[in-house]
Amino acid sequence: MKNLITFLVIVAATLSTKAQDITVSGVITDNTGVPLPGATIIVKGKTIGTSSDFDGNYNITATKTDTLTFTYVGFKSTDIFIGAKTKIDVKLEQDAKLDEIVVTALGIKRKKGEFVAHSTYVESDDISDVKRLMGKVSCIAISSDDSEIRSIKKNQTTHSILTAGEINDLEKWNEWLEILKQAQFNTLKTKWGFGLEHKIDVSVLDNNQQPVSNVLVKLYTDDLKLIMSARTDIKGQTVLFKDLFEFTENDCYTIQMVNAGTVVGKRLKTNQTKVNFVTTKNRVSNVVDIMFTIDATGSMADEINYLKVELANIIDRIDTSVEEKRLALNFYRDFGDAYVTKPFGFTTDISLMQENLVKQNASGGGDYEEAVEEALKVSLQQDWSPNAKAKLLFLLLDAPPHFTQKNVTLIKEQIKLAQEKGIKIIPIVASDANKDVEFLMRFFSVSTNGTYVFLTDDSGVGNSHIKATTKDFKVEKLNDLIVRLITSYTVTDSKV
Repeated sequence: MKNLITFLVIVAATLSTKAQDITVSGVITDNTGVPLPGATIIVKGKTIGTSSDFDGNYNITATKTDTLTFTYVGFKSTDIFIGAKTKIDVKLEQDAKLDEIVVTALGIKRKKGEFVAHSTYVESDDISDVKRLMGKVSCIAISSDDSEIRSIKKNQTTHSILTAGEINDLEKWNEWLEILKQAQFNTLKTKWGFGLEHKIDVSVLDNNQQPVSNVLVKLYTDDLKLIMSARTDIKGQTVLFKDLFEFTENDCYTIQMVNAGTVVGKRLKTNQTKVNFVTTKNRVSNVVDIMFTIDATGSMADEINYLKVELANIIDRIDTSVEEKRLALNFYRDFGDAYVTKPFGFTTDISLMQENLVKQNASGGGDYEEAVEEALKVSLQQDWSPNAKAKLLFLLLDAPPHFTQKNVTLIKEQIKLAQEKGIKIIPIVASDANKDVEFLMRFFSVSTNGTYVFLTDDSGVGNSHIKATTKDFKVEKLNDLIVRLITSYTVTDSKV
């Protein structure tokens, strides 16, 4: 009888405790209302936790007397007492300094100033507590002294993690010329057959001194041999090169402007570096074409999941910042892999692009070089709008093309095609790239009037990133940097 009474008391107490359990749900965002996927929610003092989904939504079982702790890397954590609330929406405030966040069975600790981290940890002295949490809390790595569970890490699926820098060699021209004198770069210059030391700045305005974009300009030698073609951007500007691939001194050069069915030519002396044209305003649509061409070989595995989330965020922000846009994707690997290129053509369906992006993974490769030249060729073959006011090709990669004379010729042909179509190539170089990659990508960007972007070690994500050859650069969040560039190339009155 005594044992029965004891059992009934335990059951009653358990039922009483369960009766107090409630489900709390809500959405976690930043101060501007942007959802924070992968944010961590912990019941303070207990081994109960969860995380927000891609849209920032969460739900967690707790009691009215519990306190919830909300954390997200790069943001200040906050504690909220539940009480009678079953719906708790949280806006987290950005922290000036990224921390390492350690989630323990009794709460959350922070280690500031040691290193930039992107992962969350759960620690417990009770191995059963750790096991209960395993597989239930996404984006959390669980550690314990028990040999059964060691270092288990999952990628943090959230944006604003990767860090990057930018070098616009056209704006830092004197530094670019000094870099080309360095032995290493001079050797690579000869290897790939580029010049890009003698430029001519071209400006095209209308009668009201307003910039005219998408105007075709051509540079000829004195015997009328075509050196290169290009198109003006939204600022009515472009840069031509006397020595795109080779340089022969001429007494005079000829620049032609082709617009609205008319051709205007000007003769330039050898030392002339600037030329201005005045023409009628041409008809240019408000469409902006943006393509992301992405290396999806195995060497990108350390960063591709982060890149996919950053790109998803960028696409979201483009959707609101650019009124008329068409997006395209092109994934590539190497010959002998499951595929060489996998293009998704231009579309205005942003959600479709995001679906295509999420489905991709990194695999294949096998050697260092990849099919960059084929990726470039397929990218430029896509249905680029001839009247778009801006055309941007972002090339994400960590390895160069295979070096053969055939590939050198093919690359030069694609560069000329990009110039003629007015497509700016903007490389984004990931981890483990060498100086050959940096040099070649900077030639891609300079020759097409683009800019050079590279990931940095500041995020703590991926393998080591090469130190860029430059005197100075600013470290930014990759997604912010790309959105800034898109704005600067597509919005006429942009102050970026």
